[in-house]
Amino acid sequence: MSRSTLALSLLCLAAASVGLSAGPAGWMAPWHAVQRLVDGDVIVASLRAPRVGLAALVGASLGLAGAVMQTLLRNDLADPYVLGLSGGASVGAVVSLLLLPAVPPGLLAAFGAGATALLVRGLAGAPYDRTRLLLAGVTLSSLLTSLTGLLLILAPEDRLLRSMSFWLFGGMGTPRVSLLAVPAVLLVLSFSWLVSRAERLDRLTMGDDVATSLGVDVPVTQRYVLVWAVALTASAVAVGGLVGFVGLIAPHAARRLVGAPHRAMLPATVLLGAALVMGADTVARTAFAPRELPVGLVTAGLGGPFFLSLLRRVST
Repeated sequence: MSRSTLALSLLCLAAASVGLSAGPAGWMAPWHAVQRLVDGDVIVASLRAPRVGLAALVGASLGLAGAVMQTLLRNDLADPYVLGLSGGASVGAVVSLLLLPAVPPGLLAAFGAGATALLVRGLAGAPYDRTRLLLAGVTLSSLLTSLTGLLLILAPEDRLLRSMSFWLFGGMGTPRVSLLAVPAVLLVLSFSWLVSRAERLDRLTMGDDVATSLGVDVPVTQRYVLVWAVALTASAVAVGGLVGFVGLIAPHAARRLVGAPHRAMLPATVLLGAALVMGADTVARTAFAPRELPVGLVTAGLGGPFFLSLLRRVST
């Protein structure tokens, strides 16, 4: 394990410790929080620990998805929602809350994200073209955002407003432990597959022709990378709502710390994404306690200035 990976692992542990120690019910020393977790304390074991675990999974999944989307599109400004997945997920969640209350919003949000990705890929045409893919994603995202706004305007006044804000701006809530299973399994499977093909991903960044000459089956690799990125994003949205900017911040910060090669960059991105959302969730829970902010507002507050500085650096 490299020094950078060790340092990032310690950062994740610190973020988790603070998350377990802090909350509207009060703060406690990290070692007291760990002891109460072991003892099965209701507040720590049943409320804070699942929430911290969910925040880590959402952050890691979005960070990993953002990293491979930037590789796939060879665009430093790409993120997990670049193909319109956020628009599809928000429409699915709002439709569930307003029209199909018997259907879990997370299920329809994940379905909406996946369906949008398939539609964007179809609109992009064949052979695979990055420009058409991006344009299709931006266009669909705009249309779906408009549809979400229309549904909210037509909804009964104040009906399920808090639930809608959770899906549109992100939030960890108080999840059941069983809710963590699907995103955890997807994260492990996708991370294992992507790291095992780190050299192929490195070659993809050199261009399709160069990658092909170096023995990479470019269309097949691109297809699998896109599938994993969409699956990671959909699972994160299904359990945590739309948490923005994580998939943009974490990969860039990881590259600055450990360099561009994917074998080191992907683990660093996962750890940074997890630490970022755990920290943002702690701020969301405690900054205006007992009222709670959507996590997406906190990450947007961090990500907005970061994106502007990145855009300025890319354009100069």
